[in-house]
Amino acid sequence: MATTKLTFSDRASAGGRLTRVALRVITILALFFVALGIWSAYSAWVQVRSLDVVVASPNLRPGLPAVVRVVSSGRAFVTVKLELVQGAHSATLAELRVAPNRVAVLDPRARHGTMTPSFTTEFLAQFQPGPAILRATGTGGPQWSRTPPPVIKEIPVVVSAP
Repeated sequence: MATTKLTFSDRASAGGRLTRVALRVITILALFFVALGIWSAYSAWVQVRSLDVVVASPNLRPGLPAVVRVVSSGRAFVTVKLELVQGAHSATLAELRVAPNRVAVLDPRARHGTMTPSFTTEFLAQFQPGPAILRATGTGGPQWSRTPPPVIKEIPVVVSAP
């Protein structure tokens, strides 16, 4: 009975068990990082995922709260500004800054932010009684030499006489 002896090149071309396992592990890791890179690129491009502004009543009066909720991609700082606009006059009621994730490139988790400012008598005294617009503007930070366009939510309101 004759036995054939395999040379090193024959063994390498046939592929040993360890080689197949190593190639599978490398392929899985490469696919994981490609998927993470695609998600990271999307997060850099779309930084404000959602923005919502709610007021308990469309008739604004002192003490009435406004609720602003924002969800960011967690890739860069997101600044949310809440302002009341009436004709050519506008005033900022509140601002919120949502911080990014610690390792933003590798962390795909979203960041949430909420603010609940109340309308004061002094703030409403700047405006005439009548229709106005409550505007929330969410702006992301620059990524890849590009600042994304702001996300704007507006709701019509009526400024009540003090």
